[in-house]
Amino acid sequence: MEKGDNTLEELKNELTEAIKDSEEYKEYIRLGTIISRNPDLRRTVDEFRKRTFEVVNNEDIEDVYSAMLNLNVEYADMRRQDIVNRYLTAEICFCSLVKDVIKTIADSIDMELDFLK
Repeated sequence: MEKGDNTLEELKNELTEAIKDSEEYKEYIRLGTIISRNPDLRRTVDEFRKRTFEVVNNEDIEDVYSAMLNLNVEYADMRRQDIVNRYLTAEICFCSLVKDVIKTIADSIDMELDFLK
């Protein structure tokens, strides 16, 4: 392994540890652990997360806002639980952190991504 490879590997490890040490990650993991104590709730939350992902990332859905409203109505009982909403909010915050890290790296290097626009 070349010196540059070692440096890059060390930096990746440092970045990973910094992310794991972030408040966003710690809160996401903490709340996820609480949710996981109830297997039925975990299953329902994960089902909701999966369906949300599918709605947001499905180009065939013309009205994402309405689709999300319908999904929230369907999962209203689950969404009434404070722990669930705190967990989903923590997940959004953690994902935003990771997205920002990735964007910072991608914006700082010469990588042809214009075709994605």
